[in-house]
Amino acid sequence: MAPLLRSLMPMPAAWLVKAMCSTFRVQVVRGDIEQSARARRCNVIYAFWHGHLLYLMYRYRGSGVYILVSQSRDGEVLSRILRHFGLPTIRGSSSRGGRRSLLELVRRVRAGASAGIAPDGPRGPRHQAQLGIITLAQLSEVPIVPVAVGARWKIVFHSWDHFLLPLPGSRVVVAYGEPVVVPSDADAALLEQKRQELEGKLLKLTGEVKVRGDVRTL
Repeated sequence: MAPLLRSLMPMPAAWLVKAMCSTFRVQVVRGDIEQSARARRCNVIYAFWHGHLLYLMYRYRGSGVYILVSQSRDGEVLSRILRHFGLPTIRGSSSRGGRRSLLELVRRVRAGASAGIAPDGPRGPRHQAQLGIITLAQLSEVPIVPVAVGARWKIVFHSWDHFLLPLPGSRVVVAYGEPVVVPSDADAALLEQKRQELEGKLLKLTGEVKVRGDVRTL
């Protein structure tokens, strides 16, 4: 993508997403889990699959949740789009700037901010959680709240993440799972156990929102 196009695209893309998302009929499943987690402490770490980001950026617009975005050129475009939703970003991934971005996220979360991470990003494998989000939860001592998105009318792209694009007027289902809590003194074996726990909860939520999204009545 040409540099000029990368600089011009974010604003109209953000307008388009906002206009489209405003038409959705949204069903929230177990929203009390998120509310309870936020009531116990003001901030959480949201975990969602990379392909589910589009509606979540609209849902959390203006919330100030920090989103981890890769340092690639596509990541730069996404970062600029997210800023139009009032979502600050921290740039980095497992392949580039990982340690620096993790330490910055730990600092922000310890200071009271919430974070949002796609644990299968930025390049996959799809629907396989990486360990970085578990380490963040351990170091910041903040729970991870898994969340998944489904839609009745949608386009699923043939990209590595099967990016989900709900269509205007669609029913959209947002489901939350029980938090994953990582002890600050967890050893390597427990960290891996927590990684598997998070992955399992996200996979279960993904199956649930797909079934609920296909139901004809809201």
